[in-house]
Amino acid sequence: MNDSTVTRERALSGLIYVIGVALTAYMLYYAYERPFVRVRHSNLFLGVGVALFYLYETKKHVFGTEDVEAYRDRDLDHDGSLGSRLRSLLGPYDGIFTLLGAVVAVAVAAYIELNFQRLQFDAPILGYTEMDFVVGALIVLLVADATRRAYGLAITSVVVVAVAYAMAGPWLPGFLGHTGMSWQDVARFGAVGLTGTYGFILGVGTTWVAIFIMFAGMAKTYGALDYILDVGTELGNKLRSGVVQVSVVSSMAMGSITGSAAANTATTGSFTIPMMQRQGVRDDFAAAIESVASSGGQMMPPVMGVAAFIMADILQVPYVRIIQASLIPALLFYFSVGIAVQFVVLRFGWTTERTGEFDRSVLRGGAHFAVPLAVLVYTLVVLRLTPLSAGLYTTVTMVVTMYVRNLVVDGPSVGTLVGTTRETLRGFRDGAVEMAPLVGVLAAMGIIISMLTQTGLAQKISIRMVGLAGGVLVAVLLMAMVLSILFGLGMPTPAAYILVVILVAPGIIEVGVPQITAHLFVFYFAMLSAITPPVAVAVAVGARIADADFLQTGKQALRIGAPGFFIPFAFISNRSLIFWSFPATLLHAGIVFVGVVALVAATTGFDGKHHLGLPHRAAYIALSFVALYAPMTGVQVVAATLALAGLGLSQLDRLPAAVSPSK
Repeated sequence: MNDSTVTRERALSGLIYVIGVALTAYMLYYAYERPFVRVRHSNLFLGVGVALFYLYETKKHVFGTEDVEAYRDRDLDHDGSLGSRLRSLLGPYDGIFTLLGAVVAVAVAAYIELNFQRLQFDAPILGYTEMDFVVGALIVLLVADATRRAYGLAITSVVVVAVAYAMAGPWLPGFLGHTGMSWQDVARFGAVGLTGTYGFILGVGTTWVAIFIMFAGMAKTYGALDYILDVGTELGNKLRSGVVQVSVVSSMAMGSITGSAAANTATTGSFTIPMMQRQGVRDDFAAAIESVASSGGQMMPPVMGVAAFIMADILQVPYVRIIQASLIPALLFYFSVGIAVQFVVLRFGWTTERTGEFDRSVLRGGAHFAVPLAVLVYTLVVLRLTPLSAGLYTTVTMVVTMYVRNLVVDGPSVGTLVGTTRETLRGFRDGAVEMAPLVGVLAAMGIIISMLTQTGLAQKISIRMVGLAGGVLVAVLLMAMVLSILFGLGMPTPAAYILVVILVAPGIIEVGVPQITAHLFVFYFAMLSAITPPVAVAVAVGARIADADFLQTGKQALRIGAPGFFIPFAFISNRSLIFWSFPATLLHAGIVFVGVVALVAATTGFDGKHHLGLPHRAAYIALSFVALYAPMTGVQVVAATLALAGLGLSQLDRLPAAVSPSK
């Protein structure tokens, strides 16, 4: 680089730094003061957040430099070769477009802010001006382009199709037809009418979601991710399964926060997949284990890939209620993946020798991270504060804890204070930069929902789904499963959940399934689309890191994650898994856990000691179905049957506990 290029890069980096720090500081201020209504806050956050995103895109494509790890991992060619070719065709002009996008983002947000009172109260009655419609159209185009750059063509295509459908209504056949919308209608309902882009999705995203994403970004900067990986590596040296189970735990923990199975596979997989390969785990299995664990992390409370906050807002129930309802199903999936991985490791002999005692100093090295975590649990569960308030107190606690920790460990000095302040400000910037790509996609989902609801398509799909299934619960659920997987393909967690809950969940609710159960049902299958061929974005990322065959990796991912496709039906048939009661919840949960083990044994062909032939695998499948879906009156019989069957099978067909895996 010449001197002028270096100067421009430093200037851009400085601008990104200032905007990132300011956005996180503003977020904390809004969480504390709540100075104005959420829609107005969403507009300000949208303008600054999208501008920050475009500035970072400029830095990445013009100067080719990136210094925020999570942002780098997000851009793993999610838009495929078409998006890459588009950028290459634009060449040096792409930087000009991204800079222009940043300017437009600030300009349209300023326009909405300056005209907010008129747009909120007067315009719906007296009418909108031509400039209002132009600004609304610019906002729709802006968030669509930001979404394309952040998450690829999958979501952007849905935005384009939704807008095209809204405008082409009079020419569409059958139930797809409607009166149609003009471009002014699209601009109004999509943005300038303070709906669509500014709907509840962006509202939740710029409050509850934003503060937790920013907190996660700050925690990474403070070293939380490194601490988790260090503890995992130390545990891996002491477990027979080595680093494999540790990889599952760390990937699920981080996956709950990231909001994207593919991004989490890239982030943690860049560490865990090579670690598993060094232990001897075959390439396709290493990639499959990571991709399944990262996808499952989206289902784990308390964040659920930020979908928990959106779900609480849509259902208008306390956030703690969402956590309670999702806990047992999430643990079932977590448990099934852990058992499947253990069986695979034992079957192929990918075990390690335990070496010495656990080094407790590694655990103590990050003990201070327990303080903000305890505050988070206390504020959410005990005090039952909103996620916005809980996120504020947790973030402040983490900053204070880091100052205290550094002053104690490094000694009280001006250098320690300055170093910690720099680290904190860098954490502010990193948190904002990690949130920036999500702002556009949340706004884009608001546009999609506005177009689908204004045209009545969402209601028509639900009615048709129930009609085609004849109102039969099982048929409706199977159809909902297929649709949820299809609508979830290639989507990050918030987008996938929002889309399926608008299009698919109403049909399930109509046949008598409780709302929260229906939401969890479609959400699970939307998440499982990340490991479902032919797209399977998490599998694609994992296979790329492991240098493994995509189809073979997808096959192994389905084997390991197979119970996940049956668990949602289990909490439909056993409602006590969602609506807790004593003793029904304890009994049902115990039996379903046993059924999950039987199902894992059938899908992996191994029961922990012996390889299983087809008859025994079929028996395990039958017993697992009884355990998962039997009525409460048969619980004790099922438990006894499974126990006796397991004991009987363990004495049959004794084969060596491990075989040499073929590479």
